[in-house]
Amino acid sequence: MHMFLQRVKFLYGLTGAFAALLVSAALFSGCAAPDADIKRDAAGLYSSAVESYLSGKLEESERGFKAILEDHPLSQYATDAQLMIADVSYSRENYEDAGSYYTSFVALHPSHPRAAYAQFQKAMSHFKDVLSLDRDQTATRKALFAFEDLLAAYPDSPYSPKAKELVSFLKNRLAEKEFYIARFYFKNRNYKGALGRLSDILSQYPDSGINDKTLFYIGESYRKLGETALAEETFSMLITNYPASPFALEAKGKL
Repeated sequence: MHMFLQRVKFLYGLTGAFAALLVSAALFSGCAAPDADIKRDAAGLYSSAVESYLSGKLEESERGFKAILEDHPLSQYATDAQLMIADVSYSRENYEDAGSYYTSFVALHPSHPRAAYAQFQKAMSHFKDVLSLDRDQTATRKALFAFEDLLAAYPDSPYSPKAKELVSFLKNRLAEKEFYIARFYFKNRNYKGALGRLSDILSQYPDSGINDKTLFYIGESYRKLGETALAEETFSMLITNYPASPFALEAKGKL
């Protein structure tokens, strides 16, 4: 206590009545740290922020979790606060911010018990921004890569079954996007352009579920280009591999 007062007098040159007033204030506070009455402890902040989150007070909750990172970065609650900030952003539908927060969490804590959850939520943040076929599919690709990363890094996590389901959906979406463009080329008699897109579907998304119609339009594109032998070969492949498809029935009429 004596050393504390000497240090204050040295720094501020306090004397007389003002110094005595400072002594009284220090005694009254029990020599507590200057910020003790301002900064709440990490446990209290975390508890309050979680309560706000569960009550739907998301902005208030976010402030609380960020306060933990600012005031108590080394506390046991800091790591959980990082993940909760991501969850708050996701709940507020700020998916771009949420994706960034989840990405940071996984990068910093890849072995954390909830790392697989964070990776799944990162993928879902991109998935929420997936647009219709006639729009840009950047978010679709990001979501696909994130789900595939989850399956590679955490194959036994409880999120794997859903991730596999969504990987299949997203691959189908990307294949359908390629088909959408190929059909546009085909309708505009750009048959070589159509062939390029259709071939990409078979090579990049072989399990997309649209191989039958892809083969049909490959055959039709060859036919339009006068490549009769290649057209017949493609139609035969379609009929052999997908005999129940309505496109196989139509292909038979082309032979």
